[in-house]
Amino acid sequence: MGRKVVSTDQKKNIICLRDTGMFQDQISRQLNISCKCIRQTIRKFDKFRTACTKPGAGRKPKVTERKKRLIKLQQVRDDTLSLTDLARFARTDLNITISQHTISCILRDFNMISFIAPKKPRITSAQRRTRLDWCYEHLSWSINDWSNVVFTDETRFERSQQRVHNGGGIVSVVHKLIYLTYI
Repeated sequence: MGRKVVSTDQKKNIICLRDTGMFQDQISRQLNISCKCIRQTIRKFDKFRTACTKPGAGRKPKVTERKKRLIKLQQVRDDTLSLTDLARFARTDLNITISQHTISCILRDFNMISFIAPKKPRITSAQRRTRLDWCYEHLSWSINDWSNVVFTDETRFERSQQRVHNGGGIVSVVHKLIYLTYI
């Protein structure tokens, strides 16, 4: 017959059939449920006087909902943290030892997927210096000077970490100019 989950309704049927005077093997054949399951259901009913599963049955979760939210918050605060860093955070700050796989499952529950970001060229120090010089040159521009400029490019560049959660390592910068008019 194999192992299968027995619903509460089926357990109630087992108890009703037992109360009508049927033997356990007859109940087993009629409901297509193993004799062992019939025996356990009757024994639990006699002990607890209910056919429902006892509340709180099973192992308590190691990571509470609050600790899951704290792990998520730590990831949101610094999106460059690896799973190893998050496991270290859980061990030191939350006093729980959990695996990287468990942390990955916790983040997945919050729709935060881990993936390896595609390789893109990094900004060199010369490019960074050139951009900074450009900013200093245009620092004193007035509103009229800026009203003649339209920024339309979208730039993507990679931060220091390869593995990111929910796109945190890729930063998209869109330059937009807002025209101010004075009346």
